[in-house]
Amino acid sequence: MTAKQGVVVGVDGSACSKAAIDWAVEYAGETGRPLVLVTAWQWPMSYGIPISYDGYNPEEDALKLVEATAADVQLPEGMVTLEVSQGSPGDVLVAASAAAGLLVVGSRGHGSLAGALLGSTSNYCVHHAHCPVLVVR
Repeated sequence: MTAKQGVVVGVDGSACSKAAIDWAVEYAGETGRPLVLVTAWQWPMSYGIPISYDGYNPEEDALKLVEATAADVQLPEGMVTLEVSQGSPGDVLVAASAAAGLLVVGSRGHGSLAGALLGSTSNYCVHHAHCPVLVVR
């Protein structure tokens, strides 16, 4: 099995992300493909300058989130890997898609106007990923 056959899924703790994870876990289990749980983290910014808070570590929070998600995944040992990367979620997921056979992301379900004005990670992934993308609603 090559890495190109893997299923990458975005993890952010939202209900839409949970639905995407559930779909990806079922698909990976049925196809025997490895699953990669990916989350991104960034320092909070103010006017383009990172803000540091005593005792706050966004990387640690992101790692805890993806580890808690992995604990709920029912796949054989060795079939699930975790990836925690610094950067914008869209960029991190698109980078992970370069070594994947499928990228699965959730959609928050913005209306067409809000989606057009705000943009979205799922929209970004659909247009820039290196593999097929499935958006779960």
